[in-house]
Amino acid sequence: MKTKKSNSRRQFVSSLTASAALAGIAMIPNTLTAEGDRLPVQANGAQTGSDLDAAIKAIGRKEYPVAYDISQANPWGIIWSNVYYLTNNETGTEPKALGVLNVLRHHGIIFAFNDQTILKYKLGEHFGFNDPATNKPTLRNPFYIGDDAVFPVPGLSGIKGLQGNGALFCVCDMARKVNAQFIAQKMSLKTEDVYADLVKGTLPGILSAPSGVWALG
Repeated sequence: MKTKKSNSRRQFVSSLTASAALAGIAMIPNTLTAEGDRLPVQANGAQTGSDLDAAIKAIGRKEYPVAYDISQANPWGIIWSNVYYLTNNETGTEPKALGVLNVLRHHGIIFAFNDQTILKYKLGEHFGFNDPATNKPTLRNPFYIGDDAVFPVPGLSGIKGLQGNGALFCVCDMARKVNAQFIAQKMSLKTEDVYADLVKGTLPGILSAPSGVWALG
């Protein structure tokens, strides 16, 4: 049984690496420290950087920390987070020993928003991202819950499932502000109103970073 399971996982990883390249990876050094290992579960909003700073330091205390830079409107950082958990599990490493950070910045911030916000501001069209299930500009966030219809291989978790494993997601607040301005101009709205909606429409548990490059740094 163990051999069959191991071979299945190897085939799974091989099929992924043959399908696409990783957008960007940055390692968090193990020298970061903080009091305790619990990651703060915050409501969405425009938190100060101190919330995320504490969470990143908690990630850094883990035995095997890694960060994925999701700067484009494609889900490969989410997919590779799944791979990190699955392949570490294959070697006997438990999820609690893994520190996984996903930085949603630039066009990748589309994955930080709920369905209502994406639909209201036509963010699929704005960011040039098509729903994998329809191949048309997305009207929802297909990777929050996630299912086999949107992933290249079956059995992967969406953002919510990864959060349940302990993965941390943050969104670039600078990108929210800049895109709020562009959207407001296009739709003849007030920038501050659009920005407030983007903050309100950020998914639960996704922390606000002053900027994505700040979080990666």
